Amino acid sequence: MRSIIIAILCILCCSLTASAETKLGFVDMKAVIAKSEPGSKAMEQLKTQFKDMKDNLDAQKKSLDTLKDELQKQSMMLSQEAKLDKEAQYKRKVRDFQDMGQNYQRKLQQAEQNLSKPIIEKLIEVVQNYGNQNGYTAIFDKQASGTVFHQDGADITNAIIAELNKAMRGK
Repeated sequence: MRSIIIAILCILCCSLTASAETKLGFVDMKAVIAKSEPGSKAMEQLKTQFKDMKDNLDAQKKSLDTLKDELQKQSMMLSQEAKLDKEAQYKRKVRDFQDMGQNYQRKLQQAEQNLSKPIIEKLIEVVQNYGNQNGYTAIFDKQASGTVFHQDGADITNAIIAELNKAMRGK
């Protein structure tokens, strides 16, 4: 009986010391990409690259709204044939606008992936180095891990942003 109690105490002591050595960290990867220098530069580059396309979409939307208003105002005065013709014209422009919007989204997503790929690769390297240097057992992405609670000290997002900025400047 005495040996069983001693064995249980030893197991408890070992498990307590093992858990005391476990160090977990959490990083908000989206925030790192958005707030870091390379991430901010990439977003600015995307905005300037797609500004003309967005302006074109906005102009086409305004044109559609104007055409819709005209159609509603003139619907009582137009003949049935003219009304059908205007409605068909409006529907065609709406389809063109939707196609253009989808094309814009595809191009934007592709450009975003191309710009963020080297940043993400460097970010993974930075997180691994940071974890090794600071004795972390594991570092989790706050968004992907489904974390409901963690202590403030476990969130290392700002430290990772600083490390990524430093690493990208040295590149």
